Amino acid sequence: MVKMQIINEQNVAQFLKKHKVQTRPNAGPGLWLTLLLPLALIISAATQPIISTSTYKLSSIFSVGLICSSLVFLYQISSNKRLKIFNAWLIAACIIVTVLFRICLHRGMAFSIWSAIFSTILYYKLYIFILEKLPKCFTLGEAAVCTQSYTLLLYFTLVNVFQHVEKTPTTVMQMSTLTIQVGLFGISTIIFLTYLCGIRSPTKFYILTGSVFVFTVLLPLEILLKKNALLWILNLFWDDLQTNKVVLYWTVFSLVAIVSVNKRIKEAKKATTAVRKIFHVLTVAVFVPGLVYNCSFLYLASGVIFGIFFLLEVLRILNVPPLGQALQNGLVIFGDEKDTGIIALTPMYLLAGCALPLWIHPAPCDVTNSATFSLLPLLSGLLTIGIGDTAASIVGSRFGTHHWHGSKKTIEGTIACVVSQLLTICFLIFLDVLKLPTTKDHVKTVVAIIMTSILEAKTDQVDNLALPFVMYLVLIV
Repeated sequence: MVKMQIINEQNVAQFLKKHKVQTRPNAGPGLWLTLLLPLALIISAATQPIISTSTYKLSSIFSVGLICSSLVFLYQISSNKRLKIFNAWLIAACIIVTVLFRICLHRGMAFSIWSAIFSTILYYKLYIFILEKLPKCFTLGEAAVCTQSYTLLLYFTLVNVFQHVEKTPTTVMQMSTLTIQVGLFGISTIIFLTYLCGIRSPTKFYILTGSVFVFTVLLPLEILLKKNALLWILNLFWDDLQTNKVVLYWTVFSLVAIVSVNKRIKEAKKATTAVRKIFHVLTVAVFVPGLVYNCSFLYLASGVIFGIFFLLEVLRILNVPPLGQALQNGLVIFGDEKDTGIIALTPMYLLAGCALPLWIHPAPCDVTNSATFSLLPLLSGLLTIGIGDTAASIVGSRFGTHHWHGSKKTIEGTIACVVSQLLTICFLIFLDVLKLPTTKDHVKTVVAIIMTSILEAKTDQVDNLALPFVMYLVLIV
């Protein structure tokens, strides 16, 4: 325990100063976050081998590479050495992962080497790049989670594109996954080229965006899907009455959110933490019906909206009309104290946190009618940050008097966090939406809720990023 304290305080401070890295202020390094995403993928593949596809099993070995690279990074911090991309430990990690791809999944040598380089050396390089180029946006752990997610996106976009060049995707989930991956890759290309070319002119930005969207998203999807992606999405919407109802329901709540934001901006009144939690409640109201009644469309919609969030953030940063200034005004009113860097990550963390279990589960929608399938892990984000975190914030700020040691959070808020999640689960069971058939399921649920509620009170990392991972890990074990 003493050694970990030395690593967290002395070595991290020296490391940050030596490499001129500025992390998010008023927060610890959060190095434990580096293990959450890889462990979630590894454990999911191990505990659910029947529904895990061959592509998903790739992610489990890929995650071993992410863990090895993270351990190398921790070693660099503890030894206070300069960060080097090609160092002995990282090369050793790359060799180990290559062997695992070759032996465990029987992949070819070239594919194994390429995959190992992606999960170790490329991830390490991207991680350092993000820390250097986006000061004060992340803690070390938060930056690791975001970099791991982006590395996985790049890798599996390439894997799926090459896989579907010869074999056209047939299921809605396969087509949705490919659409999301190619779309997010196109958006990341827009962001990268905007940064690389130093584009500030609105005209140049819109020309770049249109060109990249056509040539890196629409045309590749036309070839891979053998149909126009936009028309396919519209047909998916219009051809199903259930989807029509869900989208209409979403539209109503979206309009409520837009009106609320616009009213607050006109009043020029800074939103309190409790007021901001209204968006958490709206997110729950949007996600739950979609998850229950049209999971595959929610899966596609969450990925598309996530990409739109990134584009809107670029418009805000560059102050591109007509939305740039309005988005900046919204940030001034609703901005979180954790948004200290150039990027406002809180809205994206909220969406990602709620959709996270849907994105990383081996088969979130293809098996929802199976008797062995449990909906509960898919609710991890909604329960922790949509229900629990909201209740903790409102009750704690209004009625809390007993604070946790060394924290601004209150014990009353934590109790509200636990109770609200338990009541929500009971309500879903009463509606026959959720089933917990065994005593083990009940115990895991209670343990997961208590663990994440205490973590919500004690951690200084972003709740929207950490809590869904922790609950998901407990529930899938």
